[in-house]
Amino acid sequence: MKFDAEKSQIVESLQNAAAVAERRQTIPILANLRLKTLNGKLEVTATDLEIQIKTFSDLLDVEEEGETTVSARKMSELCRSLPDGEKVNFSLTSGKLTVRANNFHADFATISPDDFPEIEINEELTPLKINSSVLKRVLTKTAFSMASQDVRYYLNGMLLEVNGSKINGVATDGHRLAFSSSFLVDSNLEVRNILPRKAVLELSKLLSADDEDISLMIGPSYIEVKSENLSFSSKLIDGKYPDYDKVFPTGNPLPVEISKDLLQAALSRASVLSNEKYRGVRFQLSENKLKLTANNPEQESAEEELSVSYNGTDLEVGFNIGYLLDVLNSIEGDNVNFEFFGEDSSCIIKEQNSENDVYVIMPMRL
Repeated sequence: MKFDAEKSQIVESLQNAAAVAERRQTIPILANLRLKTLNGKLEVTATDLEIQIKTFSDLLDVEEEGETTVSARKMSELCRSLPDGEKVNFSLTSGKLTVRANNFHADFATISPDDFPEIEINEELTPLKINSSVLKRVLTKTAFSMASQDVRYYLNGMLLEVNGSKINGVATDGHRLAFSSSFLVDSNLEVRNILPRKAVLELSKLLSADDEDISLMIGPSYIEVKSENLSFSSKLIDGKYPDYDKVFPTGNPLPVEISKDLLQAALSRASVLSNEKYRGVRFQLSENKLKLTANNPEQESAEEELSVSYNGTDLEVGFNIGYLLDVLNSIEGDNVNFEFFGEDSSCIIKEQNSENDVYVIMPMRL
């Protein structure tokens, strides 16, 4: 195997694939990338046996086709550290992959590609054409609410629903819930699957924010996403996702409208003196006024009053500051709407004039 590439052509492919490869592995080859030249392109593959990513990059020149596997971390870090615009030469000789650029060269140990495991999907997948930016939006708007190591394994991921012309993403860790919905063109599918946490996080980084059409293939046990230069496969979580509609509080809401930036800044200040373990903040609402209070076991406290649009009854309720800031970070508009349902009920948070993204946060006793 012998080929030339410009750094900019390959560095993103190597980094994207390296994120999937497992660094601490009992199976050494899973910490490697498979590099394969085919039809003037470099195919880079990485897998952890649950997820597989293939990226495709154009090359300057292929003198000799072939394939090998090499350390994902070392190769991606080395190529990233090379000067921009640098021409890089790769050559495989006697089990060593030599990388040359200008006055630099390095020899990498390799493992035979014959031992590299590839995810084989032996089930029928239902195809769905979708805009890359639409899928990326649904993933990024909800990912932060996924659980990470919950014994309820189905919460360690995101529910992906396709209901005819709508695609929904739902994530909850039992304390908060994020829901995001977007419209689809020409779809009559009915699908309900749980994507694993790692797949959601990696895919949300890989997907382009441009209006590029991609192919989303969904089966009972696997999902596959394909674009011009990317192929991403993942196992799905086998389980029944809870009925999230029951999480939304009901009753007569007490609506509050507030500047997102003002609230974000005030919560950031309050978080400095909140309890490091429980991260609580108290909301005290009165007519057109919101008072935020945070304190900690060292008898330290922070207090701030904000002007809001509110004309309901006086209300006092506590929340986790981190959960509130996560929601505000995902909202793009200038103003945010809260709906309160009492001191012991969850609150609903939405971007102003939008029903596409809805967030629910449970209250805290402070």
